Amino acid sequence: MPPSIVQLRTGLLATALLFTSGAAFAKPPVEEPDNLLNDRFTLQAGVMFSSNQTDARFDAPDGTLGTNIDGENDLGLPARKLVGRAELMFRMRDRHRIRLGNDFIPLDRHATTVLAKSFNFGSTTYNVNDTVASELQLHLFTMNYTYSFIKNDRVELGASLGLDLIGFEAQASVASRLRTEHQDYSGPAPLAGIEGEGRISSRFYVEGRAQLLKVHVGNVRGSLSAYEGNLLYRLMPNATFGLGLASFKINVDSRKSGNSGSFDLHSTGPQVFARIGF
Repeated sequence: MPPSIVQLRTGLLATALLFTSGAAFAKPPVEEPDNLLNDRFTLQAGVMFSSNQTDARFDAPDGTLGTNIDGENDLGLPARKLVGRAELMFRMRDRHRIRLGNDFIPLDRHATTVLAKSFNFGSTTYNVNDTVASELQLHLFTMNYTYSFIKNDRVELGASLGLDLIGFEAQASVASRLRTEHQDYSGPAPLAGIEGEGRISSRFYVEGRAQLLKVHVGNVRGSLSAYEGNLLYRLMPNATFGLGLASFKINVDSRKSGNSGSFDLHSTGPQVFARIGF
């Protein structure tokens, strides 16, 4: 005997109530943070606790060789310095990125010490027991373009080309003898490198970068290398925190007549940062 209209309506109503009650008691889906590898724009700020080693030699204009100076041991420059760092990243297309970085608390160091040994710095001879006020300033600004030749939801790996704008100044003064020597250098340095990011889980990521430059122009040789490795935690959508290790090394050796000498700085240390991404 065919079911009546009342029976059909009753059955449909019971079925609807069953699905409705099941949906009401089901757990809502867990919201996962968005994928860090898909950010189109990021703003990052943090600090690096750098450990520094500095060696320099500045010859006299007439070519008389200067003395190799250890900035930390001979001049008393602080070996450790807290350096602020900031970075912007723009992703124009899925595989194309531009990155701008700046050390917004520059690696500037000052010291006043009584010399334990004599040395020649430029045209001046600094003697044992001279009280020397020294200053070293370093400024870095970077611009990089990266093309990702591997890009998916788990891994991104790319090659970069960039430009570092470097400026440093060194000065040593003996107030009692009114003697001051000053040297400075600034200029662009092209860099090539590789960088990659990997997704470990919905919230944890790793990333690494390496950049290198070696040039020989006329009587000047120079090299610049920078390395960085970080562990990232995506706390919530658009907010990420990270910690890692960063290192850079600058070497300049000039044999140019009237302006010869060498400068070598190695800075490395742990860093922590926060990143906002969209």
